[in-house]
Amino acid sequence: MVSVRRVAPLLLLAVTIPVFAQAPAPAKSPQKKTSKTTAAPAQPAPTTTATTATTTTSAQATAPSKTKKTAKRATKKAAPKAAEKPAEKPAEKPATKPAAKTAAKSTHPPRELHKVGDHWTPYNPPDPSTYPPDAKTYTIKQGDTLWALGQQFYGSAYLWPQLWEANTWITDAHWIYPGDVLLIQGEIVQQAQGAPGAGATVGGGATTTTGGAEAGQPGGVGTPLGTPRTTRYITAAEAVGGTTGPVPLATEYDIYCYGYIGDPDEPMPNRLSGWEDVEVRYQPGATRQEIDGSQGDLVFIEGGTSTGLNAGDTYLLVLPQDVVTHPATHDVVGRQYEYRGQVRVLCADATQARGIITQSCAEIPLGSRLKPLPQIPIPLARVPSLPAFCDPASGKTNGYIVTSKGGDWLESLGVGQLVQINLGRDDQVQPGEFLTVFRDEGFSGTPRQVLGELAVLTTESHTATAKIVLMRRSMRVGDRVEIR
Repeated sequence: MVSVRRVAPLLLLAVTIPVFAQAPAPAKSPQKKTSKTTAAPAQPAPTTTATTATTTTSAQATAPSKTKKTAKRATKKAAPKAAEKPAEKPAEKPATKPAAKTAAKSTHPPRELHKVGDHWTPYNPPDPSTYPPDAKTYTIKQGDTLWALGQQFYGSAYLWPQLWEANTWITDAHWIYPGDVLLIQGEIVQQAQGAPGAGATVGGGATTTTGGAEAGQPGGVGTPLGTPRTTRYITAAEAVGGTTGPVPLATEYDIYCYGYIGDPDEPMPNRLSGWEDVEVRYQPGATRQEIDGSQGDLVFIEGGTSTGLNAGDTYLLVLPQDVVTHPATHDVVGRQYEYRGQVRVLCADATQARGIITQSCAEIPLGSRLKPLPQIPIPLARVPSLPAFCDPASGKTNGYIVTSKGGDWLESLGVGQLVQINLGRDDQVQPGEFLTVFRDEGFSGTPRQVLGELAVLTTESHTATAKIVLMRRSMRVGDRVEIR
């Protein structure tokens, strides 16, 4: 399993590359991707400060971006001062020290820029000539993002932390600059580039040949009759499945639209109390008003700064559900808390607040509780093969599948479905780890039956959310799990 030591919040992955005017024109401050592309005016001195975000219409590497009137006024206002100092004047004080990398929300671009070669950057990238001769590199261009480059080089945008990991000089993953050179490396690159070919080994050690072009055969379709082929069939007795390199184990929907098992009496004092357009939602004659909300709705919130709410922050909308019990002992495991969406607080006083729903996973009823939004990274790991028929148990901690998304009555859980288990971080279970699902046979002395593999996505104290990534047979609530 590949360890990624820095993972930025997924909701803030996308960043837009700044536009810089070539010398001696003033350096431009970077752009940051939101729902619209934004740009900020910059002064030519190395101590560039981004102050005003405005909507851009088009940008080229050799010309300044167009901005709104407010940005133009700011630029004109700063022009006389800029004229007094040459654009090429060396900085009197060194560029900002590289801060420790962080996954915290980045609200402003780096403020200290300096010139490296023919472009401006806040970083100190290594000289590309110092890279190994066979190293793969990429020069950042206008409009690039680590998210998009992860898709381009690794086949999945969720693998962008691999790219950040290989370029430690980028101290803030939210901002990258045209002209800087990235080193593209890591085992995930080898996986993306090394497509299986003739003689490739597949699960269980079976060797097979492709049906591509043979030497001297026109058209390259099929192989000549009588050509010997090396093929060994894979059986259920072998260790099958898995991946050759790390892959994202989940999606944002899996992480932020399912939920968790927590303390049955977890305190959540803030809740949705009303809708801004309640009169439109009213159903005349209905004895029970089912008034639910969704993305874009304005809401009133019971609770304010005295109960921890802050204007501008985003919160998960949580709906408490039934208590979950152990499938074997029937002891209380905890309460299921279901994520219904997210709300951003627009304004707040001591006891009340107002907000807007920014994401909805399902209908959002009044009474939904507010919980601080955690920045949960999507685990990256190599999925192991299913244990072979004769492989022994690991002997590590055992637990149970205690509930599943969609209902505990489901009898055929398979790949892609989400479940909860009664093992958590206090049981040495961490996101990105795998557990083998098995079922004890009904006959005395009969070994267990291996059903599949779970990948752990998030953990609580003694519970965890997991996703089925491999299966030999269908699973259900009550099946047992064992740490690999």
